[in-house]
Amino acid sequence: MTPRISSRMPWIAAAVLLSTALFVPSSVLGAAKPAKGAKPAAKAAKPAAKPKTDSGSSASGSSTKPSTSSPTPYEMPSPAQPEIPPTPPAPPADTSTKAAETATKPAETSTKAAEAPAAEAPKEPLPEAAPSEPSIPQETTIPPVVDSTPPTEPAPVYVEHLGPSSYPGRLRGIYGGSLWLEPSFHGLQWPYMAKSGVGVSGSFWVDSGNEQIRREKMANTAVWLQQGRAVLRVTPTYTNGSFFIQGQVELVGNVCQVAGTICATSGTFDTDDLWIRFGQWNAWDIKVGRFEAWELYHTGMGLDINTLERRGASNFGLNSPSGLDAPDFYGMNWMHDRPSAGLGVGYLAFHAYPSHNFRFELLGELGTNDASTQGYTYLGGRPALILDQGWMKAKVGAEYERATGDTGSFDASLGQQVDSKMKRTRKGVGGTLQFVVDPRAEFGGNIAIGTQNSIPADNGIVSATDTYTRTSVGGFANLRLGALWLLGVGVNFTWQNDSFYAPSSPSPDYTAHLQGFLALQYYLARQLMIKGVLGYARADFVASDASVPVYSNAMYSGRIRLMYLY
Repeated sequence: MTPRISSRMPWIAAAVLLSTALFVPSSVLGAAKPAKGAKPAAKAAKPAAKPKTDSGSSASGSSTKPSTSSPTPYEMPSPAQPEIPPTPPAPPADTSTKAAETATKPAETSTKAAEAPAAEAPKEPLPEAAPSEPSIPQETTIPPVVDSTPPTEPAPVYVEHLGPSSYPGRLRGIYGGSLWLEPSFHGLQWPYMAKSGVGVSGSFWVDSGNEQIRREKMANTAVWLQQGRAVLRVTPTYTNGSFFIQGQVELVGNVCQVAGTICATSGTFDTDDLWIRFGQWNAWDIKVGRFEAWELYHTGMGLDINTLERRGASNFGLNSPSGLDAPDFYGMNWMHDRPSAGLGVGYLAFHAYPSHNFRFELLGELGTNDASTQGYTYLGGRPALILDQGWMKAKVGAEYERATGDTGSFDASLGQQVDSKMKRTRKGVGGTLQFVVDPRAEFGGNIAIGTQNSIPADNGIVSATDTYTRTSVGGFANLRLGALWLLGVGVNFTWQNDSFYAPSSPSPDYTAHLQGFLALQYYLARQLMIKGVLGYARADFVASDASVPVYSNAMYSGRIRLMYLY
């Protein structure tokens, strides 16, 4: 059946068109008329027809107002409203969609409005609308301006704890052993810091024990003794990852507060290290101040520095029949230990690291101990080489030190200045060979020989008793008994020949000193080292004068050391 079209439909359609023309604002109608040459897609820019609410705005808000400028790179227009699926009849939904698309193209809409025919424009001019800026979504932020100028100050300072693991993977020795604790870190640039900051580290140790010295020609000695030292180490560092500048100071607290034969110095605080260095990590550096040189003679888990055990079977100030005393061992240590001649004596050193296992140190000494008629000024040098393969370490070096009187005299008879004739010259060579069987054992041997020539007075006469040749040989071995237990043994033998000859005597004064120890250590919680050491020493004295009998001293000692490293 053919559908019939009512005769009334044309009149109904005409009425709908007339009502639309009466209620829709003329500005919308003018903007909606397509311009010449416009693309077909632009026809979708007609806004939705809604009741008039504001003479200067359309229903879609300010985003549909004409804009006189395009958005800046960091400004984005508001996103279009989501498209609503159309429902019959189609025109209402279609006009809503067109209004949403118009909101996304304000510049194009403005162009079309300008090209609309003047016949369809309103009789009265529209008020000029202020140009609106596209809205910025909340999630969009203006990127900050990047300053390409490099910073003139280092990164913010932080504090870092510097433990013995500053060089992970480097085999210094078995864990907790004496080579692992070697103070110069086998020549490594310790303390190492990867970034700028302040490093903090240090140590505490306290010894409690007993020592007895039996002397054949002098009084015996029997003492109970407690010694202790604490070190606070502060190391401010600047580094850019390769180049670095570092300073270090070690403040020392001493248990001993009274100077005497046991404590050479006393005081609440003392200073060990005080130096500045700069260079490139694992390549080179220059170091100036008060510090220890590289170690070239290793004694093991006993004969620790600053202990009575290390001094052995000495006279401790007693007058011996021959005037002789037990010689200290010579371990290339005339210019190894920190300068102690006076506040005006210090070191400077150049270190080179041509490869990861080869290291070189050239140490220099300069300064004066006293600006008086009895004072000396010091100049010296000490080259050292280390070849470190991890499992094997070979170290060798030499040293030369010259001390001359720093104040001369005025000879009135000649009417001129006379230089001081006081002089002391020291020189020596030595080395060590060490092996590490990680994690079970470490052992090694040492040898060194040194000579001293002394003119202690301004008369230019050599002191035969203070001019000598001293030789030391020794060895050590440390064995792991368990995860936290170590056993250590060591022996050291030193002999010295003076230049003094008694009348008609074929041989000079001779002294010898044998020192040995047995040590057992437990590492409590891998933090506190508890070490017991039994020591023995024997000193023999043979005077050049045959009328003085040969005699000996013997020392027996035992001590327990608690040491905490942080």
